This record gives sequence, C-alpha cells and structure tokens, in this order.
Amino acid sequence: MNTSFITVLAAEPGRIIGFDMQLLWDLGLQWISTLIIIVILSKLLFKPMTEFLEKRKNGIAKDIDEARASKADAVKLKGQYDKKLAEIQVESDAILKEARAKALAREEQIIAEGRAEAEAIKQKALNDMKLEQERVKDEMKQQMIEVSTLMASKFVAVSLDEQKHNEIIDEIIKEMGDVQWLN
Repeated sequence: MNTSFITVLAAEPGRIIGFDMQLLWDLGLQWISTLIIIVILSKLLFKPMTEFLEKRKNGIAKDIDEARASKADAVKLKGQYDKKLAEIQVESDAILKEARAKALAREEQIIAEGRAEAEAIKQKALNDMKLEQERVKDEMKQQMIEVSTLMASKFVAVSLDEQKHNEIIDEIIKEMGDVQWLN
C-alpha cells in the first residue's frame, strides 16, 4: 500500500513533487551528507571557534579586571594625592603662621630697639643739657668771682670817702644787674 500511495501522489496532476524511491533515496543521501558536513564542520570550525571565543571572552574579562584594578589603584592614588595635598596645605598654613609670628616678633623687637635708642638719645640730650647748665653755672661763677675781684680791687685802689663809696656801690650794682640778667 505504501508504494501505491507514493505512485498515486506522483501521478496526481497539480503536484510539483512526486515521491518515488529515487527521490527518497536522494533525500536520505542529502540528509546524511548534511549531517556528515555538520560533524566535520563542528570538529574543524566549531571547536576552534568556541575556543577562540572563550579565549576572547577570558581576555576581555581579564582586561575588565585589570581596568577595575587600575581604577581602584587610581582611586587609591587620588586619595593619597588628596591627603598629601591637604597635608601640604596644612604645612603651608603653619609656615605662613610661623612667618607671621616671626614678623610680628621682629616688628616688636625693632620697635623696642627704636624706643630704647630714642630713650638713649633723650638721656644723652638731658645729660648734655645738664653738662651745659653746669658749664654755664661755672662760667657765671667765674664771672662773679672776676666781678668780686674787680670790686675788691676798686675798693682797695680808691680811697674811700662816702660819696666815692656810694658811686662804687652803684657801679657794682649796675654791673651785677647785667650779670643777673644772664642768669
């Protein structure tokens, strides 16, 4: 019945394919050939391609891991850099603070030295004034001694009568007034 069914199919008009033994034999051979080609290609191409893709996958995974490690190192280095930058800023602030303190101390020292020097100049001027006063007093004493000596010599040189005596005293008073004016 099987063979008659196939011949009936082939004999029917309007059908494109007629199933006969030759066709089935050709289809079977094509299926077997296709399976053989698939097995051969899987051995020759599929395994190498799979190995290639696996190696590529492993290489990409390795690159990703290295990139992550590099990123972690970069983050770590950035943290160290930021920490060192902060330390440098703190150190810079400390140096500036120290420099300001030294400048203020130096300023106070210069002002103190200036005041001490001004005080020394003032004391020297006062001492010079006292010495000048003493010198002037000594000169006045010397002039008074000279005047007294001059008076005494005039008293001795002149014989004194009352009128002469009064004239000498007036003259001495007049000269003494000039001396006191200098005082």
